Amino acid sequence: MAYLKNTYDRTVEANSYLRKQFLQFLPFLLASFITGLVAYLYSLIFTFSEGVSHWVLAENRYFIFVLTPLSFLGSWYLVHRFAKYSSGSGIPQVMASVELSKHSTNHLVKNFLSLKIIVVKILASVVKVLGGGIAGREGPTIQIAASIFVVVHRLLPKWWMPVSQKNIMIAGAASGLAAAFNTPLGGIIFAIEELSKFHIKYIKSPLFIAVIIAGLTAQGFGGSYLYLGYPKTEHHGLLVIVGIIITAVVSGYFGSRMCTVIIAVMNFFDKFRKISHQVIVVLLAGVFVAFFIFHFGTEAMGSGKEVMERLLFSDNKTVEWYLPFLRMNGLIASFSFGGAGGVFAPSLSSGAAFGGFIAQLLDLTGQNANILILIGMTAFLTGVTRAPFTSAIIILEMTDRHSIVFLLLLGAVLANIVASLVSRKGFYDMLKEKYIKRVT
Repeated sequence: MAYLKNTYDRTVEANSYLRKQFLQFLPFLLASFITGLVAYLYSLIFTFSEGVSHWVLAENRYFIFVLTPLSFLGSWYLVHRFAKYSSGSGIPQVMASVELSKHSTNHLVKNFLSLKIIVVKILASVVKVLGGGIAGREGPTIQIAASIFVVVHRLLPKWWMPVSQKNIMIAGAASGLAAAFNTPLGGIIFAIEELSKFHIKYIKSPLFIAVIIAGLTAQGFGGSYLYLGYPKTEHHGLLVIVGIIITAVVSGYFGSRMCTVIIAVMNFFDKFRKISHQVIVVLLAGVFVAFFIFHFGTEAMGSGKEVMERLLFSDNKTVEWYLPFLRMNGLIASFSFGGAGGVFAPSLSSGAAFGGFIAQLLDLTGQNANILILIGMTAFLTGVTRAPFTSAIIILEMTDRHSIVFLLLLGAVLANIVASLVSRKGFYDMLKEKYIKRVT
């Protein structure tokens, strides 16, 4: 009888534990599925909008002087009127939310993560890229995903097992990055490197589940894919190593320098208190970007994925000296004056241009040039995010180039050192502090 009673007690205890685990993980499962679906639909809308801007340019180049300023104004108005903290990338807002998730400031999180944020973020970023604005969808997807997780968390009934809101937000952000780039490891490393300030063991299970479910859902609708495909990479000779070091230093420097300029321009724009003055500045920014689109075509607009694909997968690896600066200036104008849109993909395209140009200077071609292009992407993104391991893993996963993982890490570390000399704080950290100061 004692044996049967002990067996019964252990069974009851096991069932109770499984029930608790199920109730703990169910919100993550549900939110992850929704995230994967929304990320897939968002990518379709975003890509279609980019295609429309290319079509308009092909039909009548002069019309871009109307479409681009109006799209900038439309994106700015949506953010300014309906959800002012849906502006920009969205990653600093998530970082601010994680920091504010403690009990005394938890009520402020709704400023950055909500259902309204999701809707406005999608609309404002799509409108901006419709006019050729240099913007990406990856950062916005992170804020959208974190908002989805927080909304699901808020809808849980009072009797539900307690679920940490901080864990919810971190898992949401990681799943958003994983679904946007199809980079599950990148999502996990991003959560560890950028968002999590405590030991990973406290969040590892829900984090892994969120990333896996969101990624599988996005793949289920869109199919398994690599963001950039399979570029051929093989290095020969000492000159390639020299090129890697130069590319990492140059890309890391300009990635960080671009961010300091964006912060300075945003601070300048904040001085315009009158709405009429802000409208004029936004329209002028649109005209500025339209001018470069008119003269330089599609490589001066959008996320820059076409630039990366041309440099990595075609025989035409020619890079004019001004292309990386063209992309950077367009991103500064597109990002700094309101509206929504991320810097991840545009940063990768700027870094690819630097890598291609340095390869050209060193007379490196083919697979050798591809290595410098990938190093440039990794280093420039590191200069922006100050997350070297996240940057290297993202490039690794979106190209499946495991053979050069140590070169990517080398480029990321060098870029991070150089970027730290340019600015003590990272771009997202500076914006995070700016947002926290506004709401507290």
